[in-house]
Amino acid sequence: MAQRSWMDALTDGQILRDWVSLFGSLWFSLFYITLLALGFGVGGSLSLILIGLPLLLFTLAGTRTLAAMDRKLNAAILGLDDEPDTWDDIDPRGANLGERLGMYLGSGVTWRSLIYLLLKLPISVIAFTLSMLILIPLAVEVLILAPLTIDMRLISVRALHFSAVNLHKLNTLILPSPKGKRRPSRLELVEAEEPRYVLDDDGEIYMAKRKVEQ
Repeated sequence: MAQRSWMDALTDGQILRDWVSLFGSLWFSLFYITLLALGFGVGGSLSLILIGLPLLLFTLAGTRTLAAMDRKLNAAILGLDDEPDTWDDIDPRGANLGERLGMYLGSGVTWRSLIYLLLKLPISVIAFTLSMLILIPLAVEVLILAPLTIDMRLISVRALHFSAVNLHKLNTLILPSPKGKRRPSRLELVEAEEPRYVLDDDGEIYMAKRKVEQ
């Protein structure tokens, strides 16, 4: 964190970003846990009579989306520009219901996303507690001591930023980052194998095959 004065700390918005990240983490986490409990609970129980399979599929896909969304959202709140996207290891386009369920259930990203969202709850409890505990020392240092030229080197501001950034990074350790190229979807593979016809310079038509890019 670059050297800055107490007036910089008051006006650059980073204090608010860091505090909102810590304070809001708990409420987002409770929202995610509620959605997951409803989705897996209702979808899993109704899957015995097949009605719940679409809801279960939606919940599995939604788990991945929520984890990736939360990662980017919290990074945006903190002002982190180098936050990577979560690696997506499957492409279900062209697959039927059973195949899609198998893809999501067999994907490591699905389960790592679920673990991320579950671990977010205890981490967010710590974050929320810190956001409450740091309010008084933060206000005393920035609003009272600093204007009186009593230099505390913005200890509370640095502690707030350190806590917010590192709790975010701790939670995101479970999520995979992009690596390699995306596997072609089932639909892309089928289309790549479909024959196509080519007209040569002599006016003759012959059949050729498309090649799948690796």
